[in-house]
Amino acid sequence: MINMRCCLVVPLLLAGFAATACAVQPQPPNILLILADDMGYSDMGCMGSEINTPNLDTLAKDGILFTQAYNTAKCYPTRASLLTGVYFQQTDRDFNHTSTIGEVLRPAGYNTFWSGKHHANFDPRTRGFDRFYGFLGGAINCWNPGEKAAPGGKTPAMLSGGGYKWVLDEPGIEKDFVPDRADWYSTDVFTDKGIEWLKETKDAGKPFFLYMAYNAPHWPLHAPQESIDRV
Repeated sequence: MINMRCCLVVPLLLAGFAATACAVQPQPPNILLILADDMGYSDMGCMGSEINTPNLDTLAKDGILFTQAYNTAKCYPTRASLLTGVYFQQTDRDFNHTSTIGEVLRPAGYNTFWSGKHHANFDPRTRGFDRFYGFLGGAINCWNPGEKAAPGGKTPAMLSGGGYKWVLDEPGIEKDFVPDRADWYSTDVFTDKGIEWLKETKDAGKPFFLYMAYNAPHWPLHAPQESIDRV
């Protein structure tokens, strides 16, 4: 009886393996991760705020809205946990003891992009990201982040001495940054850069992970006039 059972099990296992091999493998999803810096949960219209946030409200309506959630609320600790999946006190400043989400997704076949704020010292392209455009500091002047400080003064980025370091995608780390367009505004520029990468790689046959890490609404509170006029 035991031998008969073994004879029956083996063909069934082989049939199961064959069916698995023939099954169509699901296409990995594209991933867009958006971080709004220092924004409170009650700042969105869908959470009862008087602030008009129609696009965020639509995302909440069509997706999933957490009614009970906890995070490390401030700036860099939030980013550290989001990028590594561990408590911020376990990451150290440069994530030396853990992997980033880019280091997980890129070996899995993803194009990995990061546009915006970093707030750490390493170039993200050394930690799992194919492309990066942004700054390594904690906050910037949203209109002219590269303006130099007056002697003994502070830059618009509110850092004494020189300005924050930038990584401008291909050229590498730059100490002084001068906007390359007259209408330079950080939120728009970071968004445009992300869209540019997606267009460049749309026929690559690979899924993408795009991390949009905005400075806004972290201080300084620099809003375009059109946004102010709607208040």
